[in-house]
Amino acid sequence: MDRQNPHEPGQWPTADVGAELLRRLAALDPLATTAFAEAYLAPLVAHLRANHPNADDHTRITAAEDAITSLFKKPERYTPGLRSLVGYLRMSAAGDLRNLLASEKRHHTRRENWDSVELDAAAGNSADGADDDDLPSFDDPRFGPVIAAFTPAERAAFGLMRAGNRDTADFSAVLGLTHLSADEQAGEVKRVKDRIMQRLKRAAGGSS
Repeated sequence: MDRQNPHEPGQWPTADVGAELLRRLAALDPLATTAFAEAYLAPLVAHLRANHPNADDHTRITAAEDAITSLFKKPERYTPGLRSLVGYLRMSAAGDLRNLLASEKRHHTRRENWDSVELDAAAGNSADGADDDDLPSFDDPRFGPVIAAFTPAERAAFGLMRAGNRDTADFSAVLGLTHLSADEQAGEVKRVKDRIMQRLKRAAGGSS
């Protein structure tokens, strides 16, 4: 943990820590985005879990990531004199969560149709389908908040993606899917890869 961020995991950083992280962001410190995400992402997700119990955890995490990356991209939206940093992030994440849930509801039927098509297309021996050609380098600092929020399984899958590995068997092993049939493994691997890529594209400023 960053020595300048002395707080327990899952607890909100102090106001002094937040001010220092904002200063580092303004100074374009290359490590500031990752440090900020490590400090604020977990408590922000915990806040959304406590106040929005009907949302699924993936959507809550995405909303928290969006709130943090939005601050990175447009720091002028936060005015310290009007609201605390914690209050601003809570407000921003709640708004992002509402937008994500509304979008999810609108696209539910269309996504179900796409899932059936993807399962048919994924019956081969590789986990192709997550197009990363339009993304910047996986080392791009904008991805820090997203990567910090990955589950251990997603982090392992992301490591395979960075290495250019497309073998379904390797992804199934790190994702704990080996008990499924070959077709089920291929479909689930593709969904995990697509979910990871969608979150990275959103962090890079692209459409989800």
